[in-house]
Amino acid sequence: MSGASRYAGVVFDLDGTLIDSMPQVLEGLASAVGRYRPRPALEEIMGILGGPSEACVRRLLAGGPHVAAALAAYLRFLRSHEHLLRPFRGALPLLRDLHAARVRLGLWTGRERASTVARLQALSVDRYFDQIVCGDDLPSHKPEPSGLLQILRAWKLAPDQVLFVGDSDQDVQGGREAGMPMVAIAHHRVLAPGLREYPRAIAATPTAAFTRVRAEVLRGRDRRAYR
Repeated sequence: MSGASRYAGVVFDLDGTLIDSMPQVLEGLASAVGRYRPRPALEEIMGILGGPSEACVRRLLAGGPHVAAALAAYLRFLRSHEHLLRPFRGALPLLRDLHAARVRLGLWTGRERASTVARLQALSVDRYFDQIVCGDDLPSHKPEPSGLLQILRAWKLAPDQVLFVGDSDQDVQGGREAGMPMVAIAHHRVLAPGLREYPRAIAATPTAAFTRVRAEVLRGRDRRAYR
């Protein structure tokens, strides 16, 4: 790679990308819906993530009469494990350096807004993001790319000027539909057929993805601005 980066902005997913919440999300969903159907495997859950919690539970149960009860159980599980959530190694320094380098930062998450804002404030990174689209902000949800397109419009940037970083199949589909280059986090799994060819890069872990983002976005910028 040579020359200055073409990226003026980066949009991140939150859970499983910036914060290490996937063990709680995966176990919470599996245990909540496992009362009403066979316990789902990791690949099935990763394939339905995106949008607010109710949408995820509904997808796993294919609708039906138990959505409300399973949703309540899932939310109780998340609340009881909220204290365990931590940022992935390298997430906070990356956000700090991107912000210092005047790279626009956005967030596109399936989390509800109240929970998202509380988590960002707890990590003291809420000030870095000037565009945040949450799971309950729009009538459509991941993988429909309206959230990404809203951020692009607010920034007045073309899709190829913004890098998207996410981890679920819904993230990859959304990035593809928006026409945005993407770094996908695999969490040591194989992306679903038809998706693995899309991302600009596939990183096994979030920390590896952050290294790629640094190389792609901070290339050619004055390092004195953020070191």
